[in-house]
Amino acid sequence: MQFGAAAIGLGGLGQLEIEILAGLEGVEVLAGADVSDEARNVFEREFDAPAYATHGELLDAHGDEIDIALIVTPHTLHFEQARACLASDVHVYLEKPMVTDVGDAVELVELADDQNLVVQVGYQRHFHPGFTEVKRLVDSGRIGEIHAANAYLGQDWIGLHEGTWRVDPALSGGGQLYDTGSHLIDALCWILDGTPTQVSARIEYAKEQIDVNSALSVQFERDDRSILAGVTVSGNGVELTPSEGYAIWGTGGQVTFDGERIRLAERGATVYESVIEAQTDFTTLTTAKLQNFLDSISGTTDPAVPGTIGLQVTALTEAAYRANEEERQVDIQALIDDAH
Repeated sequence: MQFGAAAIGLGGLGQLEIEILAGLEGVEVLAGADVSDEARNVFEREFDAPAYATHGELLDAHGDEIDIALIVTPHTLHFEQARACLASDVHVYLEKPMVTDVGDAVELVELADDQNLVVQVGYQRHFHPGFTEVKRLVDSGRIGEIHAANAYLGQDWIGLHEGTWRVDPALSGGGQLYDTGSHLIDALCWILDGTPTQVSARIEYAKEQIDVNSALSVQFERDDRSILAGVTVSGNGVELTPSEGYAIWGTGGQVTFDGERIRLAERGATVYESVIEAQTDFTTLTTAKLQNFLDSISGTTDPAVPGTIGLQVTALTEAAYRANEEERQVDIQALIDDAH
């Protein structure tokens, strides 16, 4: 199958991802869009294709030729850009988070469904062999019925991004929780394969609307059982590279993962550890998720990270912000229902 591709957002990450997409079989890059003159010039040199200042200009000029759009822009711009692409009958790949408003997430999911289009969100942990093995262990029943979980992530996020759009709430939609923290929330929801139903939260801010430390207590429902989960995100740490970890407890054992080493302890059995030695670099994981996007459009597989997952992560995040602000537990599903 042949794909005419457009790239919206041609900065550092966008440039890297469109280069990988262009290297996949059947993809022809036809146009790009970015507010930066320099980014547009680089794109035009690299791909011998026109670049525009806005996504609207791009779609007006090439909408009939484009099958897929890669959107790698500041978080709060995702909704308008993705909606315009879907309205032009274009499949959409969105970098995380999908959007920063529950109502916007619901609208994109419904629009994609109505038009039989794919919306995929760029959460790469679904393609990481360590995370897929943890999920396999949980789903296999090796540790019994799941009843509790914990996940943490920390880095010097605020120091790393000071002065960038990521600490401008008009563009970021929030702070660390909506940025790297979004990967943590996605991974936990995916591994547990449960529905987040309630959340309470305490959140600290570096400046107005830019959170750096978050502690969430989340209730999930899985197979008619409740799972209690703790989520801790620190954006005011000491390391630039994120450190993260997960612990899942069941009636028959426990599995933990720190990004490199999986430890499984089963009740009455020997503890074992395994180290992930497969390729987990940016290029490998990005290639896998973009290939899955193309394959899901072709109908040969299901999208690994569909828009419904993006909706779930957005709803949990927005509910956490509200829980902190209103000092109460928030019903996550009610938030989604109210947005329909």
